[in-house]
Amino acid sequence: MRINKYISLCGIASRRAADTLIADGLVQVNGETITDLGHQVDETKDKVIVDGKPAKLPTKTKTILFHKPPGCVCTKVDPQGRRTVYDYLPPGFQHLKYVGRLDLQSRGLLLFTDDGELLHRLTHPSYEIPRSYYVWTTRPLSDSAAQKLVDGVDIRDENDPDAEEEIAFATDVYLENGFAELVLTEGKNREIRRMMRAVGYEIRDLKRVSYCKIQLGELPAGEYRELTADEMNKLRQAVRMK
Repeated sequence: MRINKYISLCGIASRRAADTLIADGLVQVNGETITDLGHQVDETKDKVIVDGKPAKLPTKTKTILFHKPPGCVCTKVDPQGRRTVYDYLPPGFQHLKYVGRLDLQSRGLLLFTDDGELLHRLTHPSYEIPRSYYVWTTRPLSDSAAQKLVDGVDIRDENDPDAEEEIAFATDVYLENGFAELVLTEGKNREIRRMMRAVGYEIRDLKRVSYCKIQLGELPAGEYRELTADEMNKLRQAVRMK
């Protein structure tokens, strides 16, 4: 298989990040530094070293669902000293990588996994993985605003005169009693907040309630659980993994 896919499956980095590691001369195969991004490796025979550490395929992968509270950041170490999502996980789960992000004040469902290929497919736009969010705004969302979100809105930075048009849209918007449910199939930075601002609304609260049809349910904030076998099958079927 391609070297970047192997590194991703080992849970070390995404394929894109693996390409950077290779280009920087930090990857060795059987003692030889590899710079060819298309290099093929035999996962049963070749010895791969990434940044001085052996890269080995996990014998068993682990995926968990975490209920992120507001006020913690999706990062391993925060330079500002804020609490991170990893502060809620036990030592045995510190190697897991989060699937997508939720910003500082957003809360709700966040998946973690050490399956590099699964992580890649769950976050790559081409797989169009649905994510559902409950959104509370400072005033009720109108029908016309909901339709604009479905049709697509420009979320470029208005303060940047050189910013190019950036269209984002919701695949579905459901107006509920006191809040709206938005369904998206991509995960751009602060996308929902930018979308709501584009139609003239400010968000009071934002909660992700499902990812790839895996439901947050009644899991308390700050708690986690391992996915069931049925949930893992749903994920793998959705991203076309055996």
